[in-house]
Amino acid sequence: MSRRMDHVVSFAAPAETIYQDFTDRVYWESLMARYRNMSQISDLTHFSTGASGTDIVFRQVFPRSELPPLARAAMPVDMVITREQHFDPFDPATNSADGTYRASIPAEFGHFSGQYSLSGTEAGSQLRLSSECRVKIPLVGGTLEQLILSNITQLFDDEGAFMSDWVAKHQ
Repeated sequence: MSRRMDHVVSFAAPAETIYQDFTDRVYWESLMARYRNMSQISDLTHFSTGASGTDIVFRQVFPRSELPPLARAAMPVDMVITREQHFDPFDPATNSADGTYRASIPAEFGHFSGQYSLSGTEAGSQLRLSSECRVKIPLVGGTLEQLILSNITQLFDDEGAFMSDWVAKHQ
């Protein structure tokens, strides 16, 4: 069984401005630097942009010692998460862009994936994230799914705050 979650992150800036920064390599390198300042190993491993959109891949390593006890019991080594994001081209006619994201964890413990939609609002813009999480560990999978989704909500909010600060400093 898997669990689903919808979450919205709002921005004061227009959707096109947010999109331009989401598809800028310097933004992602700065986000990785922020994560590294928090003692995580975080590396941008792929960035490409073209007519079909923008693709970003980055890797984050979470030391096993810093994982919650339930996760430590299931994960015998450091947790290495590879996150992939694809942003479709921005559509000025609809003032929006769609895309996908996913995160993979080694050893096939489960998956996390979703779709996003960036759109303009009267107050600026919003990023709507529709996520699905599945953990394939008997007995504790559902509990871990809920823990992951709870932490992902905080992650989306933190990354949204980083984007808001980024826009304020760079636009």
